[in-house]
Amino acid sequence: MQQAPRFVAERTLTDSAPRIAFFEFGDPAGPSVVLLHGVGSSASTWAELAPLLDPARHYLLPDYRGHGASDAPDGPYVVDDFVADLDRLLDERGIADADLVGFSIGAVIALAFALAEPERVRSLVLLSSIAGRTDAERERALSRLDLIRSTPPAELAPSSGERWFSEEFRAARPDLVEAELAIVGSVRHAPYAAAYEVLVETDQLDRAPEVAVPALIVTGENDAGSTPAMSEKLAARIADSRLHILPRLKHYMHIEDAPAVAALVNGFLDEIAAPPRP
Repeated sequence: MQQAPRFVAERTLTDSAPRIAFFEFGDPAGPSVVLLHGVGSSASTWAELAPLLDPARHYLLPDYRGHGASDAPDGPYVVDDFVADLDRLLDERGIADADLVGFSIGAVIALAFALAEPERVRSLVLLSSIAGRTDAERERALSRLDLIRSTPPAELAPSSGERWFSEEFRAARPDLVEAELAIVGSVRHAPYAAAYEVLVETDQLDRAPEVAVPALIVTGENDAGSTPAMSEKLAARIADSRLHILPRLKHYMHIEDAPAVAALVNGFLDEIAAPPRP
């Protein structure tokens, strides 16, 4: 059984194109769990959470197209591109179905995959998800998209720490904040903008009632981009859902309070795997 990595630089690439980079850990014989990172980031964002996940499961961590070590086909991108990439990856790894843990755009992709390929999804964990933006929230998102289109990630990323992490965490763990900012700062500009447009333009709230698998929905109390109201809207529309709003946290919950997020994820996956009571 492989131990969860603290940080993994090397990836394996899919045989099919565009090539998707990924790594795996845990028990190869255990149920598969796919971890889907945020926009502009990479699978390395899970370095704090991964060691806290149940090692009896098998974990698959991809970099999206245009992110990390994956190929970067020309844009524009649509959410179906990311769904197709995940479908190919599961096929190549011989995985029939999986639990999907998605963060931010990863939650959007996880939900899209569950709607497109319901037979391949056992459950959803939606962290810091986006759905049901208000008109004002949509205008802010479009303004952010314009900024990302016009500004190289290396220039834009350093200012993002205040939006993503609480003041207390930035003071206590500047190393972890800087590590994530460095990942986002190094992403290729055009794919980052193309992926961010998917994050802005994809809203699946109206289709959320079609989800027929259990769902865990979590966001931070002070997340201005993935607000508690958005998660509440999703939870109200997904029949078998559990909602948690984590106090004080902003966007990057899985880094700032990895133990709390891991406890929720492990507990949820244990719960849905347990046989029903008579």
